Amino acid sequence: MLSGKEQYMELIWIIEKMFIENFGNDIKLVSMNECVNQMGYFRIQYKYIPLEYEIVFESERNLFCIDIYDKEGAKNSLYRIQKFKNETGEKNVESAIRLLKETLKKNEFNFYFHKEDKLYKKNKSGVTRVKDMKELLNG
Repeated sequence: MLSGKEQYMELIWIIEKMFIENFGNDIKLVSMNECVNQMGYFRIQYKYIPLEYEIVFESERNLFCIDIYDKEGAKNSLYRIQKFKNETGEKNVESAIRLLKETLKKNEFNFYFHKEDKLYKKNKSGVTRVKDMKELLNG
């Protein structure tokens, strides 16, 4: 039986393999930070080459998130764009990575950023201020 740390290290290896299988040469590993002794925390950062996006896969306490950043640092969460099961497990991770690939291919989502204590969204149409926080519910 694998120890907790060994289980997380194996899961990290599986996640890396899934990213490579799904994205091939379109993605590049940038960094990895694993402190699995601290509540199973790890963070893997990738560069999605076709759109120059930064993809951050982060897991802690058996839950994970995938954030997408553009060149200027504006971001969005895959979970905000498309809901998925985010309990850290092989099936859920694989499903989320496939969903991420579809989402990036379509490239029809908003990015969000703060400037002077105000929230803005940007997309293909340009940049607009978010005045109603309910907008955040729809990606």
